[in-house]
Amino acid sequence: TPPTLVHTALTALVDRWRPETHSFHLPCGEMTVTLEDFAMITALSIKGHALIGRVDRKNWPDRVTALIGDCPPIKSNRTSGVALAWLLDH
Repeated sequence: TPPTLVHTALTALVDRWRPETHSFHLPCGEMTVTLEDFAMITALSIKGHALIGRVDRKNWPDRVTALIGDCPPIKSNRTSGVALAWLLDH
């Protein structure tokens, strides 16, 4: 199951994100989220080849299918992207 989303923690991180350095500036210093951090938080594997490439809103389902072999059903309220719950199941 995906981790529980804590909205206050997410808001605090968004407020402290500095895009020019790709890091969070916290009261205790500077912190960067690594690929390993992301893998541990989301329980997604980071082994193997990277899934990369330019994706436009109109072709994202084709790109997802080409990269992982399947694509979630397209919902009218989502313009692009794959839900984490679907990704974890597949």
